[in-house]
Amino acid sequence: MRWRLPPRTALGRAALVVGLVVGLSQALALWFFARNAYLPGIREYAELTVLNVELALDGGTDSATAQRIGKATGITVVNRYAGVPHETSFLSRSVVDRFQEEVQDRLGEPVTVLLEDDRKPILWVTAESFNGRWLRVPMNFFRDYDRYVLLSWGVTAPILALIAGLLIARGLSRPLKQLEKLAATIGRGEPVTALDVRAGPEEVNAVSRAFNDMALALLQAQQDRALLLAGVSHDLRTPLTRLRLSAEFLKDAEMRDGIIGDVEDMDEILEQFIAFIRDGSDEDPDPESINILLEEVLHRFERDNIHAVIKDVPRLMLKRLTMKRLITNLITNALKYGSPPVEIHTLVDGSDVVLRVRDHGPGVNEKDIPMLLAPFSRGEVARTTSGSGLGLAIVSRIVDMHHGAMKLSNHEGGGLEVEIRLPVAARYISPEALSVRVR
Repeated sequence: MRWRLPPRTALGRAALVVGLVVGLSQALALWFFARNAYLPGIREYAELTVLNVELALDGGTDSATAQRIGKATGITVVNRYAGVPHETSFLSRSVVDRFQEEVQDRLGEPVTVLLEDDRKPILWVTAESFNGRWLRVPMNFFRDYDRYVLLSWGVTAPILALIAGLLIARGLSRPLKQLEKLAATIGRGEPVTALDVRAGPEEVNAVSRAFNDMALALLQAQQDRALLLAGVSHDLRTPLTRLRLSAEFLKDAEMRDGIIGDVEDMDEILEQFIAFIRDGSDEDPDPESINILLEEVLHRFERDNIHAVIKDVPRLMLKRLTMKRLITNLITNALKYGSPPVEIHTLVDGSDVVLRVRDHGPGVNEKDIPMLLAPFSRGEVARTTSGSGLGLAIVSRIVDMHHGAMKLSNHEGGGLEVEIRLPVAARYISPEALSVRVR
């Protein structure tokens, strides 16, 4: 059966189940205790009280017997009520009411019972036939079963049981929580430490061993992929260079230009492959202004097609070359797949440094936006255009490395807008050394 109601966590469910079980067991224990401890004592003292009434108040002749019973039980007859009147507490109400019922059943008339609440409680009993006199009945049967002891036991035992249950549940949920965090880390392509396969129960250890094997296999697959991309990119450079040199000697200018253009496109794709597998570990971060890096990148492009609105922003801990690669990819992507002019804005919004790049092209289908950040994926508009589909994937990886956030959306005025937010707190936080985060 599926658990549909809260709590959803294993710890909360364990606490709820333990609480219900302990609460039910305590209720049954208290009921059993009352039936077999209090009730016999109440009935016994009700019998003794009625017996004293018959011997001492109803004109009985056996006064000596009444005195002996009173001396043994503490039940005495007084001419007036000498207790301190107050309202009976909730914990004592059931005892007083039960005693009153027992006495009334035996006397056959209404009885008034008052409680003098003390460490050893006393019941004061009177009825119309007592002619104004009272019986003082010490609750000696209550002495061995102090209500405060019962209350402490009834509260402390469930709390201790609940704490024990929570500790057990926590011991089981901690490895699962660690497994969740490491799974998320692996999903981002980051290396993880192996789980301890001897710390928990055998079932949890089995899951940890399987997880370690999976993590090792994924790491090996990532390394093989990176090696493959690097090898292919490197090995193709030499024949492409020879192909370009050969094309230079062609007499047909149109064919020559076409071959050289294709070679340049292939060389650009290979460059993106190499950029994609770089992890940035060979570059140290420094306090940099994204405005300065933007100006350096803009010198490579024709400024007629680019409109930049730059506002003052604080310096952040950035990897200089890596961040320039991000800006270059954004501008290149906007010019290649969109239409000029390309608008660039830098500003501070709340606790973030914001970089926005927008083109004036047709934009992309909304359903394609999540795919644009995946490696080797391009939108429907770009399917007939050359390219590797790694530009935005590289940008997204660099943003993650710098603890930022990236958002793609179609601008209401047309074109695709890319918004990158880098936390101002990043001025105190270095980017992660490893950025192998394949989505």
